[in-house]
Amino acid sequence: MRNSETLPEKTSSVVRNERVTALAGAILFVLILIELVITANLHSLISVHVFVGVLLSGPLVVKMSSVGYRFFGYYMGSPAFVQKGAPNIWLRLLSPILVIMTILVFVSGFGLAIVGPTHMGLWFKIHAASVALWLPLIAVHIYAHIKRVPGLIASDWRRQFGNQVSGRAGRLGINVIGLAAGAVAALMMIPVSAPWRHWIIHPGLPSPLVLGIIAAVIVILVAIPLLRTTR
Repeated sequence: MRNSETLPEKTSSVVRNERVTALAGAILFVLILIELVITANLHSLISVHVFVGVLLSGPLVVKMSSVGYRFFGYYMGSPAFVQKGAPNIWLRLLSPILVIMTILVFVSGFGLAIVGPTHMGLWFKIHAASVALWLPLIAVHIYAHIKRVPGLIASDWRRQFGNQVSGRAGRLGINVIGLAAGAVAALMMIPVSAPWRHWIIHPGLPSPLVLGIIAAVIVILVAIPLLRTTR
């Protein structure tokens, strides 16, 4: 029985990109779920909320870079990426809005952590609004890709004929570096965000989280038939 064989070079760049993106997405998915649980208990976990929010930035940079690489590869006419084809039309329409909202969520979050609760003003409004809008967008994105991600990650660790591409250690290393960079940034933000520990928040679910979850459920119900019937 043959152990393994590398894929043709023409397609291996696409597969490498898919696998590094899948691993980054899986890390982000876990951290986002943790952050949502923390946000639901914001009155007692505000410091942890800031820490995990900053930690997310490292894997996010890896994910956006890998997706950006595919984007430019496709639209610059790279034969391998053109042959692979573009994502679903609805995901393509969604992606620029998702990118903008993601940047707003993280930039406003960093801004809030730095200015503190006494000067949050506009930063808080931007962060609250962007979170409420970002949740339904990221929910659709996760729904569209979550079934493929485990298989893509597992493929890097199987000794399966015709399924191997070089650079597995590099893909893992890139994601570990991204996670480590996020951890370093989060540790550096601990003294900066210290004033938030004394901010009094009333128990209960934050309204941006509630609105975002409700919107996410509605948008997912609309997106399911659209994604199934279009390319």
